[in-house]
Amino acid sequence: MANEQRADRLDAASVDKFVIYLEARGRSEHTTRAYKSDLAQFLLLHPTGLTQDEFEDAALDWLTTNRRIVAPKTTGRRLTTLRTFAKWAGWGSTLEEYSTPTPAKSMPHPLPEGIEGVRKLILYSRTQEEAALIALCGFCGCRIAEALAVTREDFNMDEMTLTIRGKGDKSRIVPVSAEAWSAMSAPVARAFIAGEGTAVVGMTDRRARRTITRLGVKARLKRHISSHDLRATFATAVYDKTMDIRLVQELLGHSSVETTQVYTGVGIDKMRKGVDLT
Repeated sequence: MANEQRADRLDAASVDKFVIYLEARGRSEHTTRAYKSDLAQFLLLHPTGLTQDEFEDAALDWLTTNRRIVAPKTTGRRLTTLRTFAKWAGWGSTLEEYSTPTPAKSMPHPLPEGIEGVRKLILYSRTQEEAALIALCGFCGCRIAEALAVTREDFNMDEMTLTIRGKGDKSRIVPVSAEAWSAMSAPVARAFIAGEGTAVVGMTDRRARRTITRLGVKARLKRHISSHDLRATFATAVYDKTMDIRLVQELLGHSSVETTQVYTGVGIDKMRKGVDLT
C-alpha cells in the first residue's frame, strides 16, 4: 500500500472508502465483508470515530478485553483488519507488537458414514439449492464460503471442472464428478438463465451452516455435524481411494502438505487391522 494518508480518522465514511479500495483491488467478497464487520463492531464502542492518535490505544483495549471471550482465530482476524485499515489510511505500522493467542489445533471430523453420509444429506435436502450446497462441500471439497461464492462462470462445461476461489484469493480447479453434477446441475442451469455473476447456492453463510446441521439431524447421521465435516469427508474419501496426499492437497487448496495430513489421519480401526498380522 502507498504511504499517502487516505484518512485522518476511523469513522463510517473512512470504512466505506476502505471497503471500496479493497473491492477495487480484487479482494474476495468474504474477506471484504469480514473486514467491514470487524470495523463496524469496533466503531460501536466509538460512535464518534477515532483519530489516528486515538486509534492504537483503543484498538489494543478492544483486542485485549475480548480475547478471552472470542475464539483465538477471531482475535487474529480482528488484528489483521485493524492493521490493514491503518496501513491503508497511511498511518504507518500499527499494532505490530501485539501478539494474538495461539488457536487450539482444530481437527476435522469426517462423517462416520463417510461418503454415504454425504449421499444421505443430499437425499434429505428440501431444495435443489440445498443439494448443491452439500455436493459442493462433500463431493468437491469446498469450504462453506467457497461453496457460497460459486457462480455459473466458475464451471467449465467442456471439461466438467469447477474453479474454486479459496483463502487468500487463491484459485484451484477441481474435476466435477457425475455424481456431484447430478446434485447441482439444476441450480447451475438456473444461474445461467439468471445472468452473469449469479450464485449457484443463494444462501447466507449462517443459513448454509444451519442447513447442513439440520440435514444431518433429519438424515439421522450418527452425530451432530458441521459444514467443515463434509470437506473432511471428501478429503478422507479421496485419500483412501488414491493414497496420494499431494493430490488431496491440490484438491483442498492447502499451501502445505502438513495441513492436508490432518485431514487424512489413519483411524484406530485401520491401525488395529494393520498390526493384526495373523
